[in-house]
Amino acid sequence: MALSPLPGRRAGFTLVELLVVIAIIGVLVALLLPAVQAAREAARRTQCSNNLKQYGLAIHNYHDTHRQLPLAGSNWGTPNAGWQVRILPFAEQSALWDQLIAQDRPGANPNNGGTYYNSRIPSPSNPNQVAREIQVPYARCPSDPSNWKNGWAQSSYSGSLGSQRTPSASGSCNTWMTPNVHYDAYGAADHGNSTDMRGISGIFGRLGPDINLAAVTDGTSNVIMVGEILPDCNDHQSGWWDYNGMGNAHASTSVPLNDQTTCPNSKRITNPSCTNPNNWNYSWGFRSRHPGGAQFVFVDGSVKNLPQTIDYRTYQRLGGRADGEPVGNF
Repeated sequence: MALSPLPGRRAGFTLVELLVVIAIIGVLVALLLPAVQAAREAARRTQCSNNLKQYGLAIHNYHDTHRQLPLAGSNWGTPNAGWQVRILPFAEQSALWDQLIAQDRPGANPNNGGTYYNSRIPSPSNPNQVAREIQVPYARCPSDPSNWKNGWAQSSYSGSLGSQRTPSASGSCNTWMTPNVHYDAYGAADHGNSTDMRGISGIFGRLGPDINLAAVTDGTSNVIMVGEILPDCNDHQSGWWDYNGMGNAHASTSVPLNDQTTCPNSKRITNPSCTNPNNWNYSWGFRSRHPGGAQFVFVDGSVKNLPQTIDYRTYQRLGGRADGEPVGNF
């Protein structure tokens, strides 16, 4: 015979038991949340690595066709296109490239001013769209929230100037400017402003020096070609379309890896007096939102994650393509 509950009592949980269960659930959530966040970051890092691999492949295919690396500029002239524009047909963007070429023919588009980025490339949703508003799928790291600024599509990646001088607008914010310490013998042209590759330490310069793989005498596996940046930390905000945008050739290994002095709301400010992004001796550096470092594609096409604790001298040697110095462990 089944027993029935005593009169005046109901079967169920007491308040204390409910509170214990809630506390246990809270502990489990607290334990699981970091694991979930780590898994998400790992996925973002993998996608970022794939983006860099695509850059490496496109640059090599360009070099195979033209026997030189893509030009990052035209000596302050037109077309005002950076290297990321020139690799479009080698990065599965032939349709976009063909539209740019058609728009750039004499008389085809009098409003483009001789520049690719002002060419009108209408879309179904925006019949007045211009090229600089178009984003390509590989240009942004998922960990980087930047996408468009002032009508320019942004990039989470920049070509490497190498171990190059990048003096700040403010003379009091030139921390990394000692020859043969903060920049090598080829890196003496301020901000890479040279049409001669002997004025460029790394792989790209915004004035468009001719550089090919034969000039990488330090070994293609020992030289950075493209690396991660954060557009929010830089004042050259014309994205990857323009030769003078931060996605072109506006990052030097002279700035310590992941220094975020010029980044808004940063917790990695090393010099509170130099937070203005026009202090290029700080802002023209490689950095990322990944914990502990940033990713790079080297000249041989391999992608490597470099820790922000990397030896500074080793970092400079990885920037220079022809410094002749041995590279330490990294």
